[in-house]
Amino acid sequence: MATSAIDFGSLSSTGTTSRLSGTSSGIDTEAMVEALTQTKLLPAERLESRITENDAKIAAYAELRTLLADLSSAVEGMRNPPGFLGRSQNLFEAKEAYFSSDTSTSPSTLLAVTPDATADIGSHEVVVHQLATARKLMADGVADRSVDLASVLNDGTAFTGSFTLGLAGGDTATIAVDGGMSLDDLREAINATSSTSGVTASVLRVSASEHRLVLTANATGKEVVMTPAGGDDVLGIVGLSDDGGATLKNPIQEPLQARVEIDGVMLTRDSNRITDAVDGLSLDLYRAEPGTTVTVEVGRSLAGVKEQVGAFVDAYNALRDFVARHNRFSDDGGVDDEAVLFGDTTLRSISQTLDRIVTGRVDGLAADAPASLGALGITLDESNHLEVDDTKLDAKLLGSLDELRKVFEFSFTSSSPDLQLFARPASLADTSFTVDIVDADADGIPESATIDGVAVDIDGTTLVGRTGTPYAGLELIWSGKGSTSIDVTATSGIAERLYNEIEKATRTTGGMLATASESLETQSTRYRRDIDKIEQRAEDFRLRLIEKFSAMETALSMAKAMLQQISATTEAMFADD
Repeated sequence: MATSAIDFGSLSSTGTTSRLSGTSSGIDTEAMVEALTQTKLLPAERLESRITENDAKIAAYAELRTLLADLSSAVEGMRNPPGFLGRSQNLFEAKEAYFSSDTSTSPSTLLAVTPDATADIGSHEVVVHQLATARKLMADGVADRSVDLASVLNDGTAFTGSFTLGLAGGDTATIAVDGGMSLDDLREAINATSSTSGVTASVLRVSASEHRLVLTANATGKEVVMTPAGGDDVLGIVGLSDDGGATLKNPIQEPLQARVEIDGVMLTRDSNRITDAVDGLSLDLYRAEPGTTVTVEVGRSLAGVKEQVGAFVDAYNALRDFVARHNRFSDDGGVDDEAVLFGDTTLRSISQTLDRIVTGRVDGLAADAPASLGALGITLDESNHLEVDDTKLDAKLLGSLDELRKVFEFSFTSSSPDLQLFARPASLADTSFTVDIVDADADGIPESATIDGVAVDIDGTTLVGRTGTPYAGLELIWSGKGSTSIDVTATSGIAERLYNEIEKATRTTGGMLATASESLETQSTRYRRDIDKIEQRAEDFRLRLIEKFSAMETALSMAKAMLQQISATTEAMFADD
């Protein structure tokens, strides 16, 4: 009698995945289960694709933010930055100094002049009569710098004492000296307190058998002062002073003040760097030559303006390249693979806004004044990139810089010099208005003020626009006395408008790019949750399939076994016959 076997297949696991194999039906059950499960996972794959697209868009937004930041930096110095330091940051206020001399001496060997934005345009005649020098003095010489001072300076007799050291009018330090110290030790003791005393020590090797301690004042024009502070007369022993510091035993260099003649007026200063003689100018004196007059011309930094215009053009064109790349079609007529922001409303809105500013006109300027980039020689080419006509731009720089700057910057014009702008908001709702000031007692402190009839707050002599009014964020400083009315006109140039629009687009809270990126991040987070649910349902479905196929294989195996038994029984019956 033949034997029979029931084969239910085998169920195995890899990680959290179950597989059914070795079945009785001969059907590739595992492949079937996996194929059916994959159909359940198709929605998750589509969501994964969307997450990848979102990540690519977020990365593109980050690149766009960088390009906008570059453009913002390029125009910031040309927008007339607001606030107390605005003038120093205003590129149109930057100055340069140009030199000439009335002799063959190169003026740059005598001095350097560095103007800041507050310097007035004009010329000055400078003669350097004397440089400031630092006091230098020496001690007595010793044969060996490493031998104790008692042996080389005091006939082997021990000593101990101290003295104070400093610069005239400054702090002093106390230096303790004893015969067991070497010249190098004394140098180190003095240098340990040089930040207080203002005196630095060094050792000069005069010859193989002579070494001297040298003291140098850290500041020019200051006398070194020394006084005994107790114990033995160490000043006399080391050879710095024979009369307790009243006079110097071995002076080397006098502490002289700088003497410089500016526009016929003789000045003296302790330092060779002079920053308080002419407002906005710093003078560094290099060499004295009383017979040479240096003419210093202070003018606007036209080269700096042109360089910044070039930086603006480059930054804008880089942004145009980005926009073009994300609106590009492939050779087959479809959207290019790199154009991940194709049709994106955020990119389109930013691009169109900036383009309108760059190609538009500045309102509020004189009728005959240039009011656009094109009037300055900055135009768009066929690919919508800016290009510069150097000849035309140079003519504007040299002939009408004030007109050129108004095309770029925020300008403020007041009918009274007593009213000046201190701070302004990102954009003004009203650019032409009248300021009425009530100062009934004429003490220079307004009792009240209005702008086109709208009340403002008073903070001393500062008029502050109130929140919720068209003048919120506006601060005006009044230096007059008595009640008055002042007409004000303000214009916002291209650099000012670009800067403000970029700030709105790139601000980290509420900006267009931040909002768009956050929306994509939120969407991707939701997709990931949906993917987790889909994958869980697919896994549950796969396990049910395995259970059902296992049941089917069990039934098939049992049926197969029964057929085998029937077949065996039948064969046995006929075999008996």
